[in-house]
Amino acid sequence: MIRPVLFVDLPGIIYTMDRRARSKQHEYANFVCWLEPVERDFAPAPLLRNILRINPASRTWICEDHWRLLGFAQVQERPSRRGWDLSYLASMTNRTISSEEILTALLDYALEAAATHGILRIFAKVEDDAPEQELFLRSGFQRYARELLYVYNGGQQPADGTGLNLSSLRRWHRHYAWGLHQIYRATTPQRVQMAELLDSSEEYAQLHVGTQNPMTALFQGGSENYVCDMGVRLGAWLRLCRGHGTTPHRICLNVHPEHTDLAEPLLKFGINRLLEYSAQRIYCFVREYDTGVITALRNSGFEHDSTRVLLVRHVARLAMKSSTVPLLEQRAAYGLKGLGTVNSRQKLMR
Repeated sequence: MIRPVLFVDLPGIIYTMDRRARSKQHEYANFVCWLEPVERDFAPAPLLRNILRINPASRTWICEDHWRLLGFAQVQERPSRRGWDLSYLASMTNRTISSEEILTALLDYALEAAATHGILRIFAKVEDDAPEQELFLRSGFQRYARELLYVYNGGQQPADGTGLNLSSLRRWHRHYAWGLHQIYRATTPQRVQMAELLDSSEEYAQLHVGTQNPMTALFQGGSENYVCDMGVRLGAWLRLCRGHGTTPHRICLNVHPEHTDLAEPLLKFGINRLLEYSAQRIYCFVREYDTGVITALRNSGFEHDSTRVLLVRHVARLAMKSSTVPLLEQRAAYGLKGLGTVNSRQKLMR
């Protein structure tokens, strides 16, 4: 049986338990999709999360048999409220049913839920060599890109970053949203743009930069956004997310193709600024086609760690009422070819 649960931190707790078990050569669950700790930088801080146990932008479902947990799935709603990110999909190890059957049932349930909630697209990230990719392909998902994880372990101390033209560096402001979206359009292949359909600059900025509400930023904390304003366009965008405890730092970097020389100085600036806070590892996720940033990462001491495939599933929205079907006229008739030579007609009323 599959049912929703309100305690949305359940997947994260099991993920932490599984990582601890794996450090002792044990396995607690089989994770197909998961969120790295550094990928949760838009989630509420632990204090706020403990006070407000329910995140309205998250939906969690569990698969169980006689109160025995078999697997679970969780989705995160995108700012546009038209898309979901499949943040967790996993099956437990101590089970009597095959992992494939459990994962398929959870995936199908999520797709049905998306259709009933008016969601148009579901996105997922799966390891490049994971056999579970076939489950997604059989469910109608399509591969559209790959995401590479580069890690800086501090083995190479960067320079001071004096090569960066500091006069072009600006703190983020919401009026830069259009320029940031233009960097995305200039660096992203058409097939990827068609898969993601991020046509709104405000939606794109909210998805990647996050909310700029002062009260929300106070709880989230630990993040800084910069742009390089070249006058006619934005040359680059840099986001720094400070890690806490065992959570690594994170750098996000987008550079316009005509200003690739900004990549290395910006990385050095970001590394130095994060290491001033604490000496921890630094993560950077980059798309496979962003070759300028990849080259800069390698030259700055980052090493490739893993690769995940980006998947998307376009969902057909269910029309449950006649009023949800758009019609140009109050009455519309559709001709239906009947048996033999008889033509029948069906009328739809608004």
